[in-house]
Amino acid sequence: MRSTMSSLPHSGELLSTSGMPLCIMARPFALPHPEEAPIPVINNGTMGPVRCGRCKAYMNPYMRFLDHLRFECNFCYFVTEVPHEYMCNLGVDGKRTDWTERQELCRGSVEYVAPDEYMVRPPMAPTYVFLIEVTSQAIHSGVTTSACEVISRTLDNLPSGAQVGVATVDSTIHFYHLKEGAEKPSMLIVPDVDDSYAPLKSGLVVDLAKNRSAIDSLLKVIPETFSTASMGPNASTAGIKAAIECLKPTGGKVMAFLATIPNVGVGKVEARVGTAGQRTGNIEKEPLKCMAPANRDYTNMAMYAAENQVCVDLFLCVSSAVDVATLGVLPRLTGGSLYRYPGFNVQQDFAQLHNDLRWNFIRPQGLEAVMRVRASTGLGVQDYSGFFAKRTVADIDLAAIDSDKTIAVTLRYEDKLVDGRDAYVQCALLYTTTTRERRIRVHTIALPVTSVLGQLFRSADLDAQSNWAVRRAADKLLTGNGTLAAAKDASLQQCISTLFAYRKFCASNNSSGQLILPEGLKTLPLYTLGLHKSYGLRSDASPDDRAMWLYRALHIPSELSTPAVYPRLFSVHDLPQHGAFPPIPPCLWLSAEKLNQEGAYLLEDGQEILIWIGRQLPLETLRALFGTENIDEIISSRATLPVLDTVESKTLNAFVNAIRKQRGAFMRTRILKRGDTLETLFYNRLSEDRSPSGMSYVEFLCHCHRLIMNKSN
Repeated sequence: MRSTMSSLPHSGELLSTSGMPLCIMARPFALPHPEEAPIPVINNGTMGPVRCGRCKAYMNPYMRFLDHLRFECNFCYFVTEVPHEYMCNLGVDGKRTDWTERQELCRGSVEYVAPDEYMVRPPMAPTYVFLIEVTSQAIHSGVTTSACEVISRTLDNLPSGAQVGVATVDSTIHFYHLKEGAEKPSMLIVPDVDDSYAPLKSGLVVDLAKNRSAIDSLLKVIPETFSTASMGPNASTAGIKAAIECLKPTGGKVMAFLATIPNVGVGKVEARVGTAGQRTGNIEKEPLKCMAPANRDYTNMAMYAAENQVCVDLFLCVSSAVDVATLGVLPRLTGGSLYRYPGFNVQQDFAQLHNDLRWNFIRPQGLEAVMRVRASTGLGVQDYSGFFAKRTVADIDLAAIDSDKTIAVTLRYEDKLVDGRDAYVQCALLYTTTTRERRIRVHTIALPVTSVLGQLFRSADLDAQSNWAVRRAADKLLTGNGTLAAAKDASLQQCISTLFAYRKFCASNNSSGQLILPEGLKTLPLYTLGLHKSYGLRSDASPDDRAMWLYRALHIPSELSTPAVYPRLFSVHDLPQHGAFPPIPPCLWLSAEKLNQEGAYLLEDGQEILIWIGRQLPLETLRALFGTENIDEIISSRATLPVLDTVESKTLNAFVNAIRKQRGAFMRTRILKRGDTLETLFYNRLSEDRSPSGMSYVEFLCHCHRLIMNKSN
């Protein structure tokens, strides 16, 4: 868990004065640091975890034992008796004599084996239905073949005991009934795409270990079976609905590989390629209706799936608009993952698709999850933000949750806190492991309470506050009611309020002609400007680009939201030749002034890597890095980073792999050159320069200073 400030104000009034948000970024399955011990698993048998008798908070290191039998809850101060088998004498220091032996008394993060009363039904085996589009467009673009190949290659990464089913979709839906002993599966066709269903109540998913060869054979013949398909509509949404029905008895995952927009049957949509602003001519001041789902079918389907513990993952291998804003509702409400490969090219995108699917299987994750956040008396949960379904006031439901998902929890003040004491926040996640065990993962943090405003600014977490600003914009715009102007103004006013409070209360003795920034928030204006120029908020972004950026912003952790608004830029023509990274070389400013026609530069935003080559890059460097002496031989739409037997190439590839490892993602690499039509992908991310999407960084700082002075006067 990560807070937007590591010290809490003692009252809501002080929080308002500071201008900063109070939000906890909860990432229950965060990857541990290599030097960090794994989370301990505690099995208390039928006794289960020890909890407060009133607020139900779980035992943690901050609970105070009054004697061998009773403890005082650190959240609500209620006194509870422990079960007899949990009793222990206290030492002279007032602590239990066994506090170092019981992990829940000395560790902030623990995991309990859940007893039977925490289960509605026995934990189910991990179950997957792969839905592959087989329309003519999908066949000819290589999407069908690529999907079958990556699935076949990654089946070994599925958990032990996994159940698997395969379905295909074009204008109708085809399930494959794998019978034990049969040479090939029988195809079951669902022709009704307006009210699709699972053709059998059972038998459509089978044990992977017992039927591996049959599944591999099926995946090989699917592209051949539909190779002569004629042009026709795509009923993918109906296929997803039928797959959800198939998984309804057990729960599981629908993994859909789509190439075109669903344009027939339930949930049919049309590509929304236009932008707002057609009525008044002002794109920024009209609500972005195209960011709301096109119809209620998707929300209803997603809530139905979440209720039955079915998660939907979408792999959009597309070459045209597909209405990401509407399709993205399915993974958003079911805790799934949304992947998009615009302009899908087998040569460029196959490795990314393969790595995405493999990581989807092997990353730390949980199924059938319920999460609740508790806070100290005086604090309450205002709202949650992320990929989940919310059916009750206190809890959020997650058909699936994984290490890439972060839930933002905004806190509110219900009463004053005691200055000088600690406030506590606890995140409890009840879930099923992929090995069919029911567990409770508990994270607890203590935050000191202060009445000193300067201490709040010293404890500010810049990345977490940027993450909160990005999520707030994404939440508002994805309703379809928000405007770009309002989203930009909200983030700007948040920035100004914070900087104004610091200037007025902590740095009032400085000259009025000087812009004063808190030490911990020095780049807050820079990140605010980057947010304004991002694909989520820039006025010239396509609806699909914007929706994809906003959906990603809703679940990424704080360390990835910063490069999303302010990417890193490196020169790679002069990388140190030792070839060992880290340390990562210093970054350059995001300005075209830093680009030299005789150089090559790498820009990464946590999602993809762009390499820009100047027209005057020396021939020997061009040959050593890219294996060519003619820069025009590099075709940006399909070029990939070569691995050559040169020191320079090995160093560049080692550097790219170091960035991928740091970001925890494969990150597709594009090579662009001066004068390319795709060069705007690179220049759009140089946020410190003046552009049609906004002022330069220097101008923005002057603008911020002017607004602060106006507020002061």
